[in-house]
Amino acid sequence: MSVDVGTTNVKAVVFDLEGRQVFKSSLRCPVYTPVEGWAEQDPDEVLNRSLKVVRDCVKAVDGRVEALTFSAQLYSVMLVDRSGSPLTRILNWMDGRSVQEASEVSEEMDGYRLYRKTGCHISPMMPVAKLLWLKRHRPERFGKVFKVLAMKDYLLHRLLGLYVTDRIIASASSLFDIHENRWDPEIAEFLGLSLDVFPTVVEPDKVVGEVDGSLSEKTGLPKGIPVVCGGGDGMLQNIGFGILEPGLAASNIGTSGAVRVTSNRIILDKSRRARFFCHALIGDLWCIGGAINSAGLSLEWFVDRFLDGDFGRFEAEASKAEPGSRGLIFLPYLLGERAPLWCPEAKAVFYGLTLNHGIPELSRAVLEGVILALNHIKKVLEAHVPPVKEVRTGGGGARIALLNQVQADVFQVPVYLTATEEGSALGAAILAAEALGYYKGLKDACKTMVKPVKVFRPNPENVRKYRRVFERYLRLSDALLRLFFRPRPP
Repeated sequence: MSVDVGTTNVKAVVFDLEGRQVFKSSLRCPVYTPVEGWAEQDPDEVLNRSLKVVRDCVKAVDGRVEALTFSAQLYSVMLVDRSGSPLTRILNWMDGRSVQEASEVSEEMDGYRLYRKTGCHISPMMPVAKLLWLKRHRPERFGKVFKVLAMKDYLLHRLLGLYVTDRIIASASSLFDIHENRWDPEIAEFLGLSLDVFPTVVEPDKVVGEVDGSLSEKTGLPKGIPVVCGGGDGMLQNIGFGILEPGLAASNIGTSGAVRVTSNRIILDKSRRARFFCHALIGDLWCIGGAINSAGLSLEWFVDRFLDGDFGRFEAEASKAEPGSRGLIFLPYLLGERAPLWCPEAKAVFYGLTLNHGIPELSRAVLEGVILALNHIKKVLEAHVPPVKEVRTGGGGARIALLNQVQADVFQVPVYLTATEEGSALGAAILAAEALGYYKGLKDACKTMVKPVKVFRPNPENVRKYRRVFERYLRLSDALLRLFFRPRPP
């Protein structure tokens, strides 16, 4: 069973050893925005809802659970005191309050040097900036800190009594030296923290404990079954999609969106713009990629405000419009933008709107804009890694057939839809199955448990059209960034 703590939902998903999804329970998990730009979650609310979905799954499968593991969002941070009680809410990846602090970290410590050390572009999303904000604006709480934790770390502490994190989440924290495989003393000193405030780091397939009597009573899980650490959701999705070889890429269309590849070595951007991340996966495997802020979020925004929340109508309307939306382009920067632009000040834009455009063109332009933004990441990655020959896709947005066809046409490669929407949860389950000896290794486990179910192949005519559309998209994005953003390094 995988517990997957995402941006807006917490889920528990049960898989069998063939990778088939047996049962899933999901609950909404509120994100609080007391001030514009803030994004917080209540740690005990996340904990209690996690326990509830676990109980639902245990009941549905009559207690037949062999192991418990976890997948969780990246870039979250919170503080706890010596008793393990929260000093703050969870500041999740969407929290953008630390714009000034991120800029100061980059200036005082050389952001590109930190990128080369940590694999993380220093931005308001990163825990290093959030911690500096907490130090300045919540000094009384910061002064009481006993441990600095990510969301999943808090769950493991409450369930097992341990302070432990996985190497994926650690390497994505902006606080961890990916070359030395340790929390970075220079960054800790800059923040005024000792290294012992950070949790112990283990591999994501590490068995970190077992279900004791108390946890069994709370959840119904069998007493004594192993608890596997698990890891960060984006990287685990690479495993859940079977992205272990060069030439394969994952495309995720969740709340945010991402394009990621897997490498057997650390790869960093040659440009000082630090356009993509390099996070640990497992062993000597690394996840190289970039994420946009508003993928499924852009689709939801448009559908909720213009189509009464009807996604079926959205796909039907978008299908009426021709590829390229008759010259209409949408830049999906509703929450600013991450990779490869790294411009928190960016704003979403419809460009080229005329009296001849209607709901069909607007719908398709939003869908295309998300894929064009992901293609921008793909192009940047392909300057550093072998060319992508095949994309595997998942996430809620990938259930829209037109979106997958547009991915194939824009990416110019076949796009395979995977059997489950829950790629991150499956990735965690695959690691657990491999760790417990059900498979000879990760590749063996993925070969059995990962199941692409449908392929979308590029349409040659549409490929030609979208090549021109993408060129216009890049010119437009670059021109408008001059209005939003400070000058970028060369």
